[in-house]
Amino acid sequence: MMKTVSRDVVILGGGIAGLWLLRRLLAAGYDAILLERSALGSGQTIASQGMIHGGIKYALGGALNPASAAIAAMPDHWRNCLQGLGDVDLRGTRVLSEHYHLWPAPDIRARVNAFLGSKAVRGRVASLHARDFPAFFQHRITGPLYQLADLVVDVPSLLQVLSAGHEQRIHRVRRPDDIEYIEAAQGGLSHLLIQTRTQTIELQAKRFALMAGAGNQAILQHLKLERPRMQLRPLHMVVLKHHYPDPLYVHCVSGQFSSTPELTITTHDCQDGSVVWYLGGGLAETGVQRDQPSQIAAARQMLAARFPWCRFDDAQWRSFIIQRAEAQQGDGQRPDDIFVGSTGKLLIGWPTKLTLAPALANAVLSALTAQKIRPQRARDAADDALQELLFPGIATSPWDELFR
Repeated sequence: MMKTVSRDVVILGGGIAGLWLLRRLLAAGYDAILLERSALGSGQTIASQGMIHGGIKYALGGALNPASAAIAAMPDHWRNCLQGLGDVDLRGTRVLSEHYHLWPAPDIRARVNAFLGSKAVRGRVASLHARDFPAFFQHRITGPLYQLADLVVDVPSLLQVLSAGHEQRIHRVRRPDDIEYIEAAQGGLSHLLIQTRTQTIELQAKRFALMAGAGNQAILQHLKLERPRMQLRPLHMVVLKHHYPDPLYVHCVSGQFSSTPELTITTHDCQDGSVVWYLGGGLAETGVQRDQPSQIAAARQMLAARFPWCRFDDAQWRSFIIQRAEAQQGDGQRPDDIFVGSTGKLLIGWPTKLTLAPALANAVLSALTAQKIRPQRARDAADDALQELLFPGIATSPWDELFR
């Protein structure tokens, strides 16, 4: 049996980009749904450190650049949303830290001082007095220690808040063979065929928004679309389970003074009540050349040099590789901003990083307006055949997977 279902917009991909876009579309009156193949946030989103940053860490080479300028307003935007005052209501999202910190190595402190004191970043960075240091650093370092206007959110709770109340518009297509992408006569995507337990659904839409991160490429290839192209930049992340009670959210900047901090640390709670440090930054970027034992050894050495007062004899260590999916750049480097492309009925986007999800949604809404795709009165999603496709649930954090 064949059943036809029509929507204004169908979103493919249930990470931060897809979920934020869904909320914006529904608020604007569009009749929109989201399809996901696994749990919400699986892959790049759930593996994020949860940092909502304003670009200072990308300006450590000595000057503001396009990457830092593109995201300078993002912390304030997210804070408004977390208070229920922004374009998406994020009240209920757990904020792990209201600020992030930057700790330079002794050999470059003068250079960091000069740069962070410049007019370009004034008001976005504060030099802390020793009495205001986080507990982890109290009486252990003499400084300087800087406080950035960045924050850190708990990604699982963010996914829960973004999806709450819209479960009937978020559907899981479990098997690859259960969804077929039908090409349009002029190229691109015409519609979808979805196989459920009882029927085949022909899913029509005015526009399909491809927000599947690394999954975008397979769909583009299936549709024989050569543009846009995607690039993958891997990270070899390290997770350390330990007994230190004081949370730590810090960029450790080393002597190379590059656009990526030597080490970036966030603190997260496990489901079993324990605590982990999640290690990224330069360690994760260079670590893709190392196997797991070598990467963990490098992390041990780096932490011992930075935090000589810490002992990790009874700690547990894990590492894994995550792929960052982005629009392809000519030089293969990190994109400065979001990307949105358009081919027929298809809108293709990559947010580049978690913090830019609101900007990506804005760009998609602008594209819909430019293409004269106007919202119709949204129907009751509970009444259509797609309800046979269940809500996907929320992905499990990497540390809870790794330490099972």
